[in-house]
Amino acid sequence: MTNESKFCDEICHRRSGEAEFLAVAEGLGIEPSSMVDPRTEMSFAVARRRCGKCTSKEKCRQTLGKGLVRLSEVARFCPATDVFVDLLRRQLSVLPIVHRNRSV
Repeated sequence: MTNESKFCDEICHRRSGEAEFLAVAEGLGIEPSSMVDPRTEMSFAVARRRCGKCTSKEKCRQTLGKGLVRLSEVARFCPATDVFVDLLRRQLSVLPIVHRNRSV
């Protein structure tokens, strides 16, 4: 295998991992716009890297194919589960709390 073909394989593999990462993140309700947040940027990079090296891509695709992505299902095989949990936790911690007055 030449250096050029190794490079091509690496790029294709990385893009595949990134696509799967984004699909799982979207399915879990993680906002892609939070990727630019300096506090979560590293977490996104770690998760994308893990997805790129994952050996459970078929299980991932099957889970994504069901439509509804549940963290409990993903956690069974996903090496980036801890990162997804952290991103979800951070996302929930910055959501505004809405108080309703119940005046009748």
